[in-house]
Amino acid sequence: MVSFGPVPTPAASPRPRIALAGTSSFIGAALCEALGSQFDLRILTRSMARKAPREQDELRPCDHFSRLELASALEGVDYAVYLVNNRDPSARLDQAQSRDMDLLVADNFAWAAARTGVKQILCRAPLVASPDRPTARDAQELDEVLASRGVPLTVLHTGLVVGPGGELSRLLVRMVQRLPVISLPRLAENATRPLNLGSLMAAFQHCVGNAETFGGTFDIFGPEPVTLRKMLEDTAALMGRRTRFVAWPDMPEGLFAALLRSLNPTLHPVFVAYLLELFSAGRQGEDNPVQRAATLDWTPFRETLAQSLQAVSKGVPRPERVQDDEAIRQMGRVRSIQRLRLPEGKNAEWVADRYFPWLGRLMKAFVTTERQADGSWTVRQKPGGFPLLHLAFKPTHSSPNRRMYFITGGALARTLGGRTARLEFRDLLNGRFTLMAIHDFNPALPWYFYRFTQAVIHGLVMKGFQGYMEQSTEGGPML
Repeated sequence: MVSFGPVPTPAASPRPRIALAGTSSFIGAALCEALGSQFDLRILTRSMARKAPREQDELRPCDHFSRLELASALEGVDYAVYLVNNRDPSARLDQAQSRDMDLLVADNFAWAAARTGVKQILCRAPLVASPDRPTARDAQELDEVLASRGVPLTVLHTGLVVGPGGELSRLLVRMVQRLPVISLPRLAENATRPLNLGSLMAAFQHCVGNAETFGGTFDIFGPEPVTLRKMLEDTAALMGRRTRFVAWPDMPEGLFAALLRSLNPTLHPVFVAYLLELFSAGRQGEDNPVQRAATLDWTPFRETLAQSLQAVSKGVPRPERVQDDEAIRQMGRVRSIQRLRLPEGKNAEWVADRYFPWLGRLMKAFVTTERQADGSWTVRQKPGGFPLLHLAFKPTHSSPNRRMYFITGGALARTLGGRTARLEFRDLLNGRFTLMAIHDFNPALPWYFYRFTQAVIHGLVMKGFQGYMEQSTEGGPML
């Protein structure tokens, strides 16, 4: 990884300082403009190619998967906005679900905010009706993690946000441009209350530093009920396209999702699932003071849509994403994160103490695992005893709820300088789960050989250990 180097200390300012994490989206970019007149901005980014949107803004590169780097980035910050998602690659190979990466980064952020005295964290969450739907469940877990370190959390629940640069606008344009006839499932007739970008900015402006919103959750929604069918009809009319819409009430959601992804292959599955949940089980929202303040100066939906379509026609390039993807490819690093359900009363220390012996038993024909007096572990080839991996225990980075090992050697790992490869076990969600994560690992094997051998074996081993932990949690046999 390229070293970011020392960061100059910003000059003292009488204005509060706010840190923004996750500004590569159209919402994040708009928030930089909306808050820039009231606050000194510190933009936290994982990008090595990103430039500050305005000359006066401070850009602070940092690895969101590192608690210490985030703590350094949040020094001197009064308030923090968390808009991070982990849909873009963070390594050449990510063996992880985005929901688990989100939890790990959110916990790092909450820990760093508490350590540095941040007064408030603000985030956005989806406004969906059923708590059992995946989007709502994942959002609830994320909110729980962000609030778990004691910093007051303000959550803005929103449905669809429409504005220049948004994914929804691009998707509507592609559907109308490429399909002369569009079949619509039953969910296309359900009304939602989309929010325009300006109103969301007003909600953030109202809440930042406002003690009355500390620890609060607020529904933010537009006053106009709009269906997906109406959005598509307005898009076709504004583009001058003659598109025919056909109702297909029994159309499976999975088929409609596949249609959306075929029209725009870059759409992340998480976004598609989120979109369908909003239309199929969306909440109308409950009135509250933040909602009223946000929609006081309301722009009609059709006007907002017209502005968004103009931005789509101009294109919104992301050259820094292209550069970052190439840098990630060149570095050839691996990240792996798995969620393990914890038995009651157990913790990360307990999981770590069982993982290495379990690995030795699982692969006893090929490897042995041995523990050193200081708590470190070595995985050796069998027969022969040749070291494959050495994992040095780091007590200064560890606690009963977090165990950290640095990967410092062995035939399967390369050490190239920069960030140290590491394995950690970390408890989250009030001890219900442990996340087992490998960060910044550089395989010694040639990449494509590694990708289809060691990486595949690692994935199978992790599935096996998840099953072992499920048995342990349910009181089943201990292998």
